[in-house]
Amino acid sequence: MAHLSFQYSQGLSKHLDLSLFCDVMRDTMIKTTYFPVGGIRVRGFVADVISVADGDPSHNFIDMVLRMGEGRSVDVRKKITETLYSTAEDFLKKRNISNSIALSLEVLEIYSEFSIKRYNTVHVAISS
Repeated sequence: MAHLSFQYSQGLSKHLDLSLFCDVMRDTMIKTTYFPVGGIRVRGFVADVISVADGDPSHNFIDMVLRMGEGRSVDVRKKITETLYSTAEDFLKKRNISNSIALSLEVLEIYSEFSIKRYNTVHVAISS
């Protein structure tokens, strides 16, 4: 299991292809080889109402949260964190967005005893 969710300011949709951002982040998660492909999810949510920093409406943000199953070493989690953040950072830098933007990532480990995933036919579909 590895679910990357990101919330973003509404103004970013004018400057970025957010579907492409999802695909790039998904591809990066696959390339790390730390996650089963069938368990990877990347999704974005627009924040309709925001107030950032000094209130200037031109400020933008992407706030990412990766939720993943437990069991990876600290070193692996650090590699995952740096790889995902660097990928997102590079994606943004290549777009030369003139408005200010804040990028953040938090990585959370989900304890298996508190996470139920009994129904998932995606694994079957991708192996066919």
